[in-house]
Amino acid sequence: LLVAHSYTRYLGDLSGGQILKKIAQRGMNLSDGQGTAFYEFKQIPDEKGFKANYRQAMDELPIDDATADRIVEEANAAFGMNMKMFQELEGNLIKAIGIMLYNTLTRRRVRGSTELATAE
Repeated sequence: LLVAHSYTRYLGDLSGGQILKKIAQRGMNLSDGQGTAFYEFKQIPDEKGFKANYRQAMDELPIDDATADRIVEEANAAFGMNMKMFQELEGNLIKAIGIMLYNTLTRRRVRGSTELATAE
């Protein structure tokens, strides 16, 4: 069943992960490679070719139909877990951005203190 997780991670990160990488770079004004190393595959020069070979290798695994069904079920579960993780991260990211924006815009000073007042 690890094949399902491998499939979800590698092909997901090579496909949709590249979209997430671009969103993170734009949304957080990141330089190339900064904070996005998870989505960079320098050892894979041809991502399209790699994905085609990967899928072909999976299609040629010597497994029976019952095992194939279990792998598909596990891949769906892995995808669901990844979606939950991104939903949680998205909530935390939005909260962090909101706090940072609030603090930047208000820049209020606490009376009698040299510290900036913050949302948290």
